[in-house]
Amino acid sequence: MTRSDAEKRAKKLREEIWRLNRAYFIEDRTDVSEDVRDALKQELIAIEKEFPELVTPDSPTQRVGAPLDGRLPKVPHLTTKESLQDAFSKEDLEEWVDLMRRFLGRDALDLQICCELKIDGLNITLWYKQDPHDPLMYHYARALTRGNGIEGEDVTHTVRTIESVPLHVKIPKKYAADPAGLPSALEISGEVYMTKTALAQINATLPDAEKFANPRNAAAGSVRQLDPKIAAERDLRIFCYSLHGAAPDALHIATQAGVLEFFQAIDIPVSTACRVIHSLKEVHSFFEDVGSKRASLPFDIDGLVLKMNDRRLHRELGSTAKAPRWARAYKFPAEEKTAQVLGIVLQVGRTGAITPVAHLTPTHVAGTTVTRATLHNEDEISRLDVRIGDTVVIRKAGDIIPEVVHVLENLRPERTKPFRYPHNCPSCGTALVRPEGEAVHRCPNPHCGAQQQERLEHFVSRYAFNIEGLGKETIADLIDGGFVDDPSDLFTLRAEDLLQLPLFREKKTENVLRNVEQAKRIPIERFLFALGIRHIGRENADLLARRIGWPTRNLTVKEKAGMRRQTSVFGDEEKQVKIEGIRVTDILKTIGECSLVDLSALNGIGDIVAQSLADWFGDARNRKLLQKIEDAGVVCLRPEGDGASQTFADKTFVITGTLPTLSREQARAMIKDRGGNMSGSVSKQTDYLLLGTDPGSKLDDAKKLGTRMIDEAEFLTMCKI
Repeated sequence: MTRSDAEKRAKKLREEIWRLNRAYFIEDRTDVSEDVRDALKQELIAIEKEFPELVTPDSPTQRVGAPLDGRLPKVPHLTTKESLQDAFSKEDLEEWVDLMRRFLGRDALDLQICCELKIDGLNITLWYKQDPHDPLMYHYARALTRGNGIEGEDVTHTVRTIESVPLHVKIPKKYAADPAGLPSALEISGEVYMTKTALAQINATLPDAEKFANPRNAAAGSVRQLDPKIAAERDLRIFCYSLHGAAPDALHIATQAGVLEFFQAIDIPVSTACRVIHSLKEVHSFFEDVGSKRASLPFDIDGLVLKMNDRRLHRELGSTAKAPRWARAYKFPAEEKTAQVLGIVLQVGRTGAITPVAHLTPTHVAGTTVTRATLHNEDEISRLDVRIGDTVVIRKAGDIIPEVVHVLENLRPERTKPFRYPHNCPSCGTALVRPEGEAVHRCPNPHCGAQQQERLEHFVSRYAFNIEGLGKETIADLIDGGFVDDPSDLFTLRAEDLLQLPLFREKKTENVLRNVEQAKRIPIERFLFALGIRHIGRENADLLARRIGWPTRNLTVKEKAGMRRQTSVFGDEEKQVKIEGIRVTDILKTIGECSLVDLSALNGIGDIVAQSLADWFGDARNRKLLQKIEDAGVVCLRPEGDGASQTFADKTFVITGTLPTLSREQARAMIKDRGGNMSGSVSKQTDYLLLGTDPGSKLDDAKKLGTRMIDEAEFLTMCKI
């Protein structure tokens, strides 16, 4: 990015962030999620870090909070209010600890971290003034929003209606060894929030146009009402967490945990979910535990607040221009982020389906770096009006596939043009078709190069033939060189063919040919998956392999003599060996003898999958391919694990956490081999929850439903029965 581009982008970002902040903090309106506002701010921080001369005094990165609303009086805070610097990963926390250590000039740092829930509410500061006649008694005097950190809006009239806010507090004698030394005022910060239930009750009484988007908006809107009666009618609550100024020292409070204990002693509400932790490993464990229970909490949270527990460190570490060095907001992985669209391309799948894909600036979303996001189809592009150069909000659909949610049109560069969906396949130029009733365009050309590439990549992939050494680039070179036209050609490759490819030498060629030869013996479920039949993924391939009676024969097949010795395949002679297997053409015959009704009746298959099978095996081109694969020496074997006792017949398993010795794939295979079924979520139909370390929310679901829970040791014992 040039300085000129950076200056233009920074200006647009500042304007958009302030617009969104005003909507969120003042107008109590959520135009985008907090994740999106955070993402825009992080982008601006990155630009200002690279071009420091572009930092302006009014930049959102240099300010705390938001502009003040003109309806309510402004009052200066007794102490400046700071915001917290965010952390999003374990690495961020390790960097935080390292920064503190280096700032203090210490080789080691005693980690006592007070971990508190980060409530998603409205930051409020309460003032309690000392009674002139009783130094231990303090009276509620004022409540301010955080505002810009220097001054806030006076919301004393609405906050006093919150039932959990005491109007008088009395200092216990254990905190007042010298009553004359007590401060004249207590300045306490907390978070006003609304429960999810209260929000639902309020929204039930409002017309659709006036309903609140989330509990935070409802709480903020209620606190800012000019009429306190409206706030009083809503179930507002508060958790407090900070005691400002010299008060902690005057009260002889040495730790953050001590501050919370003091609040409880004077009936100031606090969250009891806080915990003092002594290592980052424990912090991560607590973070994951809270995250797994997040959805079941009565209020919204977006992470943890981490504070060094020892208040002496607060003084020693101090603050940067706007954030304390001794604290961090450890946020849950963002479900939504922003990125710029660098281009839009059409991706051709192995079945000819066309998927438009947005190429993006690298963006970290929910734990991974995303550079591409699906736009689904032409209708979705038109609905979103996505253009090259746009800033878009992205998220992971089902926490897996990145997709574009919407466009931030205020950040759209000038002179952008709507995207025109191409009429022809980007690979072979064939006119695209859109079958009636479908949203997806397809390339009807079975010889399309892109489809050919995708089919071959799928054929050699891990859960199919698993032929190492045949990656994306090698397959492309084989196609371009005319060595491979369809999957059967992979099994007739010669050393002289491979040696013509870039980077192929004798050793690499030998390894690839050995891998190809070994792949000729393949379990039938992996073979069915490798064919790339529409709707036949791993689960359906496994069902077909185990629920159709495949004819097993004693076969005589050719094999490279050197394969058993793991020596060079150059010049090896072939020999004949006998194995028990299933001929590829027998698979064709068996499927052909099954009617649609027979296939549909198989447990887990259904009409759509059955029709797809019938169509594929009924195509003359596919029948010819199967014959060529058989002629190349491929033989299918009985399903992996076939013959194992059906201990888990008709039982459904769910796995959560990390198992001590087994990978999830190994555990899954063992369950399938013994007739069991796998599910991704716990339900009333779940028979067993296989429990590893650091389990997620599935454990809570299992406890509620009374699902039987087993560990790996018990699971392995059951497998031996």
